[in-house]
Amino acid sequence: MEDSKKKPIMIGVIVICLVLAGVITFATRSRDSGGLESLERGVMYWVKCNNPDCEHTWEMDRKDYFQYLKDHQDPMSMAAPGIACDECGEESGFRAEKCEQCELIFTRGTVPHDFADRCPDCSHSKTERLRKEARTRQD
Repeated sequence: MEDSKKKPIMIGVIVICLVLAGVITFATRSRDSGGLESLERGVMYWVKCNNPDCEHTWEMDRKDYFQYLKDHQDPMSMAAPGIACDECGEESGFRAEKCEQCELIFTRGTVPHDFADRCPDCSHSKTERLRKEARTRQD
């Protein structure tokens, strides 16, 4: 085939590929927004009241937790807003962890400069355990 006939065919193939790539990108992007709507119910988070006179703990659905943060977040603040406690009514509830070893429920990040899920009582961290297991499997 002559070069003068190959050039329009090659340009046509390139244009079709670009259009197809655009359609695929648009279709997959609009299908899953990745926002709160994509979260399924049933995953529970622990919340602990930081009021020293209360220290009530409760579980909250992950979707409700993030919806609360979205609705109450101060755009000028880097910190998460406190959640109203069921017991004392103070907005002093914050995400917590339940230690898988000693079952203490504690506010995330209690141990400074460490994993957020490091237990202040027994020093166990689920994150650390999972990472060690992953390294062991790789070796």
